[in-house]
Amino acid sequence: MEKLGVPTVVVATEPFISSGKAMAVSHGIPDYPFVVIPHPIAATEIPKLHGWADQVVDQVVSIWLKGETAGLYASSSTIR
Repeated sequence: MEKLGVPTVVVATEPFISSGKAMAVSHGIPDYPFVVIPHPIAATEIPKLHGWADQVVDQVVSIWLKGETAGLYASSSTIR
């Protein structure tokens, strides 16, 4: 979506931090920012998930508004 000009934010759970970083590096965008929340999601009650979302919403908005991902794909030939 970023490649199409649609601002996006990746939200990953803790066990996927290293995978997310590896994917960003492999696609030539090692500084791609992403937000991390606790794990697991599937077995977590909705109120707790809402709490986790509340804790990271400012980070998500910051990445969107600062355009931290803008231009990252311009120098990359592939999309993450």
